[in-house]
Amino acid sequence: MDNVIKYVIKYTVKYFIVLIAGLVAGHFNNIFIHILLEKKSFLQGWRHWLSHRPKGMAAEIKRMLVVVITAAVFILLFIKYRLTADFVFFAYLLSILVIMVFVDIETKTISNGLVLAGLAGSIAAFIYNMFLPLKIYGGEGWWEPLLGLLPGSGLLFLIALLGAIVYKNDEVMGMGDVKIFAPVGVFLGWKMCAMALIISMFLGGLTSILLIILRIKKRKDTIPFGPFIAVATFIVIMWGQDIWSWYFSRL
Repeated sequence: MDNVIKYVIKYTVKYFIVLIAGLVAGHFNNIFIHILLEKKSFLQGWRHWLSHRPKGMAAEIKRMLVVVITAAVFILLFIKYRLTADFVFFAYLLSILVIMVFVDIETKTISNGLVLAGLAGSIAAFIYNMFLPLKIYGGEGWWEPLLGLLPGSGLLFLIALLGAIVYKNDEVMGMGDVKIFAPVGVFLGWKMCAMALIISMFLGGLTSILLIILRIKKRKDTIPFGPFIAVATFIVIMWGQDIWSWYFSRL
């Protein structure tokens, strides 16, 4: 009985710590979203946030949503990976993607700063994986993260290039979407990145069709692709290996 009580207390404390970390990360995500929307430097944006952050019900709901989503992501990652390096790296990546979602929805752009922050984290994950393999790569070689650059950024770049040539339009696929898939691909490896790309394109296509049917959008309207990348990446991080094993066991 004493062992059960100790076990419950131990994991209750860990969940509480992870929850607090997620809430704090969500608060900082709100600050970074504000900085990117205002297009200011970090110090200028921080001061502007303290004195001029948006007021009103809509702004408060948005800030609360960012915090709740970030905290929920941290808890779900902890359930999946416990307090491991996988947890730390994926919490970092998904925090960046949460910021990306809210900025992309408002501006339809993905900041180069977010891409660079993602690449910095992905390089750290790549180096760490060379010595202590991360779970997401499924025990593949040290080169596995580098191959993750091909399915996401590589394929999306070809789509963007073909769109520019055929339709003479650079809005077929935004370069921000191409660039953000570079760190995502390194974090996930080629198999999981390919799955994330397929899921994101499926979700994006389905949502576009529904918006057109409901007459919310027109056929020539564009919708941000960043949110679908974020949702697909989260799905793959949580259940990608299970989906991969289930699918190929059916073949």
